[in-house]
This record gives sequence, C-alpha cells and structure tokens, in this order.
Amino acid sequence: MRDSAGGRAALAILATHHLAQNFLLVERGYVPGNLAVAGLLLGVGRRSGLRWEEMGLQPRDLPRGLRMGFLGSGVAASVALLALSHPRTRELLRDERASLPEGGRPWKRVLIRFPLGTALFEEVAFRGVLPALLSKHRHERSADAVSAVLFGLWHLIPAHRALSGNPLGLGRFRSRRWAVTLGGSIAAGVSGLALSWMRRTTGSLLAPWMIHSALNSFSFLAGAAALRSPGDSWRSSSAIAQRDDTPGGITSGGRR
Repeated sequence: MRDSAGGRAALAILATHHLAQNFLLVERGYVPGNLAVAGLLLGVGRRSGLRWEEMGLQPRDLPRGLRMGFLGSGVAASVALLALSHPRTRELLRDERASLPEGGRPWKRVLIRFPLGTALFEEVAFRGVLPALLSKHRHERSADAVSAVLFGLWHLIPAHRALSGNPLGLGRFRSRRWAVTLGGSIAAGVSGLALSWMRRTTGSLLAPWMIHSALNSFSFLAGAAALRSPGDSWRSSSAIAQRDDTPGGITSGGRR
C-alpha cells in the first residue's frame, strides 16, 4: 500500500468510525469497537511501510515515555484536586456524565473505558499512525498540526452533546452552546499539539497515553466528587435560569 493511499485509508476509517461511534455504537461496544479500529489503523500503517518506531511503539523508547508520563499524570491529578477545592471550579465539575447509578463502580470507567476505550485508541490514531503517515509527505510539525486539527474536530459532536449534562450548557441561547462547543474543540486541538510534542520528545506513545488517561480519569473522579459535595445543585440553578428570559438571568443562574 502506497503512503498516500494509506493516509486516505486511515482518514476514511476514522471518519466512518466517528459517525458510527456517535450515532450507532451502544455503550457496550465502545471499548471493543475503539480497540478494533486502533488495531485496524496499525495494520494500515504497517501495510504503508511504517516502522514501529515511526508510530511511537519502539520498546527502547518506553523508559523516557514512562518518566514523562508519570510527571504529566501527577500534574493532571494536581489540577483536578485544585479545581475540586475551589467553589467556582467545583461547580463546573458537576457533570452528569460523572454520575453513577446506585451501586455503580467508577473503576470500570477509570481503569477500562478511559485508558483503553478512549486514550489508547485516540493516541494510536492521532499521535501514532496518522501523523506518521502524514510525515511521509510533509514536515513533522505540519503533520502534527494537521493531526491536532483533526483531533479537535473529532471532539465537536461529543463536546456539544456533553453540554446537556454540564453547567456550561445552561441557558436557551444556541449561540452560547455552540461557542462553548467550539471552545472545547479548540482546547482539544491545543491539547493534541501538546501530546504530539510529548510523543516526539520521548519517541514513545506511552507518555501521551498515560497523560491522556490521567486527564480523563481524574476529571471524572473530580466530577463524581463534586456531584456528591454539599451545596446547591446546578440543576436548581438551571430551573431558575429557564424561567428568566433575560441573558443576565441565564448567566447568573449558571454561576450559582
């Protein structure tokens, strides 16, 4: 398989899977589906002539990736704790996606869904196979930039859907919801650039995978803790805001 054909194949796989993931796959299929597509992308990369080293999977680079991964994971944990300790940021952490049914087990998300279903798949795709294929025809920095843009676009639909369960989504104005959605997508793209830098610096996907996993897991745990913390729930604020037709009322309701 030629390099250009491999790149087109990888993009087609990602586009198809993106639609399937957001509109067809049920929750039970999330982790196995993403792992299967990650394996398929690795197969495309190998058929295109990529070496394991080019995709960040060379065993000799693991120690450097492990060191940076531990450091970044510690930073992620510290940021989550700081956000949880401040009333304003704690209110923004009250996300319905972090709620669990009675008797629910958060470890399934923290140890399986986030590190394997989300982080491993996205790192293989956007920091492993895709930039390596793109680097065959352009500079590494350009390839990382394109991959980061695609990573940001990948998060558009999930970010918009997530607002229905987050205080940032309060209010009737669609423009506000789309502005927050766009901001989330841009933030994902910027984080993608940072993760790509870690991948290039260490030579390994281990560092971005560990940090990506830590960010998702600690954010979820902080959100779950915020939902259980004492204080007014943002749901009541939402109800007040929905009865107030003025922009000021919606804004003040979202900040309570």
